[in-house]
Amino acid sequence: MFSDQWCKLKALPGANRLISHFRRHNVTMALASNSPRESIETKLSYHIGWKESFSVILGGDEVTSGKPSPEIFLEAAKRLDIDPSKCLVIEDSIPGIIAGKAAAMEVIAVPSLPKQSHLYAAADEVINSLLDLRPEKWGLPPFEDWIEGTLPIEPWYIGGPVIKGFGRGSKVLGIPTANLSAEHYSTLLSDHPSGVYFGWAGLSTRGTYKMVMSIGWNPYFNNAEKTIEPWLLHDFDEDFYGEDLRLTIVGYIRPEANFPTLESLIERIHQDGRIAETALELPLYSKYREDPYLKSPLPGDNSHL
Repeated sequence: MFSDQWCKLKALPGANRLISHFRRHNVTMALASNSPRESIETKLSYHIGWKESFSVILGGDEVTSGKPSPEIFLEAAKRLDIDPSKCLVIEDSIPGIIAGKAAAMEVIAVPSLPKQSHLYAAADEVINSLLDLRPEKWGLPPFEDWIEGTLPIEPWYIGGPVIKGFGRGSKVLGIPTANLSAEHYSTLLSDHPSGVYFGWAGLSTRGTYKMVMSIGWNPYFNNAEKTIEPWLLHDFDEDFYGEDLRLTIVGYIRPEANFPTLESLIERIHQDGRIAETALELPLYSKYREDPYLKSPLPGDNSHL
C-alpha cells in the first residue's frame, strides 16, 4: 500500500554526504533495519549508490527478534566479521538505541522526535542531525568539507513578509530579527534540521544583505513551534514589518543549543554573526549575492528548492 510512496521519501539531511564520505574512505558499513528485506531493497533503489555502499544489508524478517533485541546488530557484525565492540551504530529510534547498547556497540542517536532528546540519553552521543556528526570522535576519517567554521549546503530558498515575532530580539537580546511566518512552510522546514544557517537576504525596497538565521524551537526560550528568525547583518534606521523578505540559505554553522545564561546566548549569536560575515566573503558563498531570487518576486509560492 505504501510502496508507491517510497520514491517520494527523502533521505535524512546529511545521509547522502555521510554514506559517500565513508564509501570514499573505505569504511565498512552495514544496514540493519526492522523493515522486511524486500522493503529495504525497494527504498534503497531510489538512492543512487547506496545499496552498493553497504557490505551487509539485514532486514527484520531475517532474524528471530527485531530491535530492541540486539540480535539484528549482532548478526550484522557477524556477517561483517567485526567484533561488536568495534562497531558504531547510528540510530534515530529508541528501540534501535536499546538494541545497539545491548549488543555492546557504541551508539550515536539522531532523534526522530523533536524536542525529545532526553529520551535518547542511553546513547553514547545525541546529535541534532547527521550534519553534526564528527566521525573523528569515533576514530573514523573526518569530513573535509567544513570551511571557516561553516558547512556548504545545497542552496534553498524561503521568503515572505516580515512579521512581528516574540518581541525579544531587540528588547531582550539586543539583536533585531526579521521574522518570517512558518505557517506555510512546514514541509520545507521539515526537510532542514533545526540549527543556525546563513546566507543572503533581499529586501524588496532596500537591497541585499548578509544574514544569519536560526530555525527551530530556540531551547533557551522553549518555543512551542518551529520558527524562522533571520538576523540581517546591517544597522537599519527603522523597522520594516510587512516588507517582502527573500532568503537564499547557502551554509550551515551549528545545531541549535540551550545556554546556561542569557549572556552566553547573546555572545554565541554574535559569534554566529561574525562567522557568517567572514564566510560570506568567500567566493563559494559570495556568488549567491546575485541570486535572482533575492531581487525578483516569484509568482505563487515564495519558496523553492
